[in-house]
Amino acid sequence: MGFSVNYRSTEPIESDRALAILSAADGLNKGRTWLSCEPLCLLANDADGRLIGGSKPTFEPHPDDVAAAALEDLPDGTVRDLLNALCELSRRHNVDWEISHDYDPGPIGFIRDGVADEGLIGQIDALGEIVDSCAEMMDEWESARDGARATDDSPNAPDDENSDDDLPPTIKLWSP
Repeated sequence: MGFSVNYRSTEPIESDRALAILSAADGLNKGRTWLSCEPLCLLANDADGRLIGGSKPTFEPHPDDVAAAALEDLPDGTVRDLLNALCELSRRHNVDWEISHDYDPGPIGFIRDGVADEGLIGQIDALGEIVDSCAEMMDEWESARDGARATDDSPNAPDDENSDDDLPPTIKLWSP
């Protein structure tokens, strides 16, 4: 499932200031594993001089990433941490942000003077809850599937690793 939270500065940023913001963004990404969401990723947009970026929430991190994160013993980076990092950049560098996502053509909210709109906070928190719920559902599905494989020796048990029984459940969140 593809879904990105997108962010864009509300006005063009001159190059020296943009470099300082990009460097600060890299620093804010440190200290987290970012299993639940991609870290803050900013780029300079040459077309209009704004900083732009996008981060995808992760509904099911790769097992190798989970194992590596466990060794790092760092907190997970979530969509709320992403929002907090953008707020911090806004405070430190006097840059305001408009936030959108793939399923809404306009901004879903703004960060101004380091403060996120209440509606934006609500949408980001709801997205975080969806990510958590999907992760829990995937864990339950995998446990049930693995348990059924371990105990199912009936003649009708699927023996093909790629059978439909091995596909995760589908969740329809909205329709166009």
